[in-house]
Amino acid sequence: MTQKAQSLAGLERIARLKADIEMRRFAAFRAHVEAARERIGGLEQELQSLYHTDESFSIAEARLVNTLAGERSRALLIAERELERMLPGYEQARRDAAREFGRAEAVHALREDVVAQLRLDRARRAGGA
Repeated sequence: MTQKAQSLAGLERIARLKADIEMRRFAAFRAHVEAARERIGGLEQELQSLYHTDESFSIAEARLVNTLAGERSRALLIAERELERMLPGYEQARRDAAREFGRAEAVHALREDVVAQLRLDRARRAGGA
């Protein structure tokens, strides 16, 4: 039975390492997704601020604002497409990290059960002897 506990401890270490790798991968994806969302939010804010003014536009100012708005709109569309391309990988990384973490926790719980059973068996032998 001790061999079984040792084997499970080894499996737990491997499972924890795999979980750590997947968590780091997910964290990297999350950082990229959050940066893309911040970029999108900034571009939306810039677009909104271009047209928000209390004063009237001259024709030249209106042309300039429209040109800037067109540039920001194109940049916003590009940023939104980039985010859309990232999301499937992000979701997969999230699922993988959750799966590996769950696997590590399951092996840990199994090892704890085996160790508890060993202690119980020893206690019974010591009490019965």
